[in-house]
Amino acid sequence: MSANLDLIATVDISLDTPISNDANFDNILILGPEPASPTGEIPSVGVYRSLEELTELGFTATGDGADPVGVAARVAFSQSPRPNRIYVAVIKEVMVEDAPAAEKAVDVLTAALDTDGWYCICPVGIDDDEVEEIIQWTETQNKICGYVEDDPDQPIVESGLYLRSYPVYPKVTENQLENDVPAENKYGIAAAMAVKAMNYHAGEETWALKSLATVTPSKLSSTFMNKLSAANISYVVTVASKNVTMGGKTSGGEWIDVIRFRDWLQNDMQVRVVNLLIVNPKIPYTDNGIGLVENQMLASLKEGQKYGGIAPTEYDEDGNAIPGYTTSVPLAADITSTQKASRILTDCGFAARLAGAIHLVEIKGSLTYERLS
Repeated sequence: MSANLDLIATVDISLDTPISNDANFDNILILGPEPASPTGEIPSVGVYRSLEELTELGFTATGDGADPVGVAARVAFSQSPRPNRIYVAVIKEVMVEDAPAAEKAVDVLTAALDTDGWYCICPVGIDDDEVEEIIQWTETQNKICGYVEDDPDQPIVESGLYLRSYPVYPKVTENQLENDVPAENKYGIAAAMAVKAMNYHAGEETWALKSLATVTPSKLSSTFMNKLSAANISYVVTVASKNVTMGGKTSGGEWIDVIRFRDWLQNDMQVRVVNLLIVNPKIPYTDNGIGLVENQMLASLKEGQKYGGIAPTEYDEDGNAIPGYTTSVPLAADITSTQKASRILTDCGFAARLAGAIHLVEIKGSLTYERLS
């Protein structure tokens, strides 16, 4: 390029690159002990695209004495469609006061936060006390946790307290002995449920009525199923020759899909607003600038509506529109000079109607010889 061009015209081009969104709401993290017979160096947190990648490291996935992580991974990769990847965090032995001891599960999870890409924690091969700590830890994060609950009368955590963890009943019968529970149910049932539901974009799914592979369905009395439902414990039964999940709630009583959609919407809206502020040289503290912020809120809500998490505009019997969402932002004229000088915009808000999901249909009809009007 001739340098003489600069004598007549100069052109400088900057790249206004938006921030990347590292959050993910689609992948599981299996958390459990190291394999009994490792054959390679196992990363503290690994990403695996096939079961073979795990078995090559020494995880046994089938047969007597199979490793909990290996079984859970096998069940996860058995679902249809199969996950593109799963994450595995291993609890290793460390030396404490010159004696070997297992790492604390919550410490492993805290370290795993440095690895992006996972959302649902599935602890396996861990005692109930540590599972309780994992549930408590999950409540402080934008994550969820799926765990096995085999006794609704003596649950790991009290029902109604935790909105980010969902229990699943693993036993085939109500009084089955713990040692007789199929390994796939004992270690893989919560992972299978997560893999199946998170195959859909947040907002598109419900965690109930999902068909699971390799999991043995339960044969339970109506009384016991009511007990599980009252305790917000999901389970798998056979319905019309398909083994499907029933329930789909967190221990706290909220639907799992609502928690996942809320996390996605929060992240999506944050990323859009941050990109607006970063990519542009300045967003003025004027009605126009405030409107640009509102546009990002609207774009995120519209996306949530597209994926089915937010209800569309509907109409009452008089034809009046019921919007799926509304937004509100302040007028620049109503903002004090002190607040403008702070360069912090507050009082931006929205309200959105959840689309929800239908799990049960009740139809009542009649048959008659009379003429129908």
